[in-house]
Amino acid sequence: MNREELGEVISIMLDVMPGKISEKDISIIMVNFIINKKMANHWPLINEYIENGLVEFLVSKAVENDMNGQLIQDAVKDADDFLEGIVNGAG
Repeated sequence: MNREELGEVISIMLDVMPGKISEKDISIIMVNFIINKKMANHWPLINEYIENGLVEFLVSKAVENDMNGQLIQDAVKDADDFLEGIVNGAG
């Protein structure tokens, strides 16, 4: 299966899944995929790939949130400086 086909399969899976799904339900789905594709013996490697993908995602989100937080802090400081200038007659 190439990346394009994989993307299509994932898209279909996401479309048919309910909007709200529990952690247990997600794990049941994954276990069934692994067992039905006869990949249970490959669990250590699959687990490693999943962990790496999730860590990469979480780190990128943390960096993104930190960058957004800094942008907001900078904007607030700029606004405070601007208002201070108005109040003190320098703006």
